[in-house]
Amino acid sequence: MSTNDPEALLERLLAEPGESDWLEFKHNNCSPEMIGKWVSASANAAILSARERAYLVWGVEDGSREKLGTSVRLGELKINGGELMTNWINRTITPSLMMEFLDFTHEEKAFSILTIEPTYDRPVAFKDKRYLRIAENVRDLSDHPEHEKALWLATSKHRFEGAIALPHQSESDILSKLDVSSYYKLAREELPKNNKEIIRRFMLRGFIREDMEGRYDITNLGAILFASDIGAFPSIATKSVRIIRYVGRDKRTASGEVEGRKGYAAGFSGLMSYIMKAIPTQELYRDGVRSMEPIYPDTAVRELIANALIHQDFTISGVGPVVDMYADRLEVTNPGHSLIEVDRIVDERRSRNEKLAAEMRSLGLCEERGGGIDKALLEIERRCAPPPDFVSSKDSMRVVVFSPKPFNELTKSEKRRACFFHCILGWIKSDYMTNTSLRERFMLQPTDYQLVSAIISEAVKMGRIVAADPAQGRKHAKYVPYWVK
Repeated sequence: MSTNDPEALLERLLAEPGESDWLEFKHNNCSPEMIGKWVSASANAAILSARERAYLVWGVEDGSREKLGTSVRLGELKINGGELMTNWINRTITPSLMMEFLDFTHEEKAFSILTIEPTYDRPVAFKDKRYLRIAENVRDLSDHPEHEKALWLATSKHRFEGAIALPHQSESDILSKLDVSSYYKLAREELPKNNKEIIRRFMLRGFIREDMEGRYDITNLGAILFASDIGAFPSIATKSVRIIRYVGRDKRTASGEVEGRKGYAAGFSGLMSYIMKAIPTQELYRDGVRSMEPIYPDTAVRELIANALIHQDFTISGVGPVVDMYADRLEVTNPGHSLIEVDRIVDERRSRNEKLAAEMRSLGLCEERGGGIDKALLEIERRCAPPPDFVSSKDSMRVVVFSPKPFNELTKSEKRRACFFHCILGWIKSDYMTNTSLRERFMLQPTDYQLVSAIISEAVKMGRIVAADPAQGRKHAKYVPYWVK
């Protein structure tokens, strides 16, 4: 990310309360070895402090902050043998970093700034040795194992959400490129009349951050949630949601395609409205009252789509979430395999994009942490509909929701899957699956107990469920998922 205004950057760094592990002022000291160690130490310090950049400034007296100017010209500095220092430092630092060597004039004095953007790939080394700034000293990282452990942990936790989608944006740019009104509507708060308050709130939420040059950077988190137009942000331009409707049960004939252009939070209500209106309806009776309802439960569709948006792998380029609507099913596909084994997708919790998940939950766009899948399954069971199918591959995760059909039209695999999910839902509620509970799930009569017994026996034989008590008899038998025992 290039610096647009070095002079503004200098003034902003001078406004910092003091030197920090990621910021240092020098007058004329330009020893290449010192610079190399400092790049490693400050890049690692920036990682620990969750900073996007570290800075080394020449021309400022340490302590007094007096702007003295400098004789250092980073672009001209050479080391033994005549090699440019800029080439040498890039060659001796691993992994490769984005570094800027800024030589400029300010108030008729010369200044230089070296900016470093850590990759968050792994700790940064100079000549294969890692360093860290502790107080005002540069130390060998291997002598401080507690800091080294924290550094490796910080690199592993770095997320797509915190990276920059658009740099150096003005206040008016923020207000036009992000749908700020949708945030306050979802948060059930009045839109502030003071734009400064909007900027403050968006900085607090991590949607934007100060760029140290008097402007703001829009983060991927802010863009993916509240973009007025996703296409305006190169890092997420291919992550819009596509909805494709097909005439039959395969992809031969498409009847229409729509692509969402807004950020996920800003456009979620419109997305859901379009999908639910496109879903066929069926006649249902509730408490004796007839009503027409979509064949796929609204709650289930909502939670499964939100889950796909939240848990996709943003590092897979060129593809985004897709909703395919067929005559007999609805498929929701997101880039990235499931982080959780499919058999444990109902009860285990793990998020690929934790900040995105937290914001979607806080804005009421999906269920509380980890509750979405089981809530979707409960709603599908309530309708006595076929169980969904979860298919995880190397680069994608697909969830298939099927249209209603009677018990005698369910395939063997659908019956086994329904049995397995019903057993999990019972276990989550600290309860057990029984022949009676599974009969009720299928809307069968007590006289159909043998049909259900056959499904249970096959699920046991295939290792999908086990007896809650190995010594139990067949009558009133209780079952739990296989992984409980």
